[in-house]
Amino acid sequence: MPSDKRLVIITGGTGGLGQALAALHLDMGDQVVITSRDEGKLKAVLAEKNCRDVHVYKLDVTDNAAVKAFCAWIHIRFGRCDILYNNAGTAVFKPFLDMSLDDISATLRTNLDGPIYMTRAFLPMMLSAGGGHIVNVASLAGKVATTKAAVYAASKAAVIRFSEGLRQELAGSKVYVTCVMPGPIDTPFLDRADAVGLYRQKVRRYLLSPAVTAKKIVRAVNARQPEVSMPFSLRLMSSLYMGLPQSIKRWMAPLINRK
Repeated sequence: MPSDKRLVIITGGTGGLGQALAALHLDMGDQVVITSRDEGKLKAVLAEKNCRDVHVYKLDVTDNAAVKAFCAWIHIRFGRCDILYNNAGTAVFKPFLDMSLDDISATLRTNLDGPIYMTRAFLPMMLSAGGGHIVNVASLAGKVATTKAAVYAASKAAVIRFSEGLRQELAGSKVYVTCVMPGPIDTPFLDRADAVGLYRQKVRRYLLSPAVTAKKIVRAVNARQPEVSMPFSLRLMSSLYMGLPQSIKRWMAPLINRK
């Protein structure tokens, strides 16, 4: 039955950041729909939250037909989508030639096709309702690419540009677009991405907590900020690095390549 509460959708919602975002929105009195490909994790989240405002849905965001079916279910069940977090993502931190074609395809399809499919499905609903908010979770890696992350960085750079172009197209429509660009977050995502196991240790001083990251994201969404990036130190270094000549970038390479 339709409700006056805001309806928030979080893809990849069983992960650390997704769960932190869900917790904040539940505290704000919103209804939250969490999606994941892992049915077991969805059941665990549902049991843990034990709240009538939490809903789960098994979804592979790389399957466009499944995404459209999910959108139809949302329309019938809730009649709205106020905030869409395109949060599902994956990574494999390996040299490009060591990545399998399946690794490459999974990275590009999850990180780029997923947000595009979800946005294409839910944007008409938002426009018809006269408003909404799309939040694309990218990465500072989309600003500065490093070794072992060429494909991951490419996918996140595309999400940043997609968000920028979409924001221009939706100007004046009351559908807002926020692009989130965090540095490394202290979640199991890092362990899955880095089979060697050294990356977490090398970036420990920059690791973000999921709870703090989620708070900054929700604050940016509530303020309708077009972009938010963190932590400040990495954001500053990324901005400075992008403006440097190639000769200096080559000299700095050992400092930024920590994978």
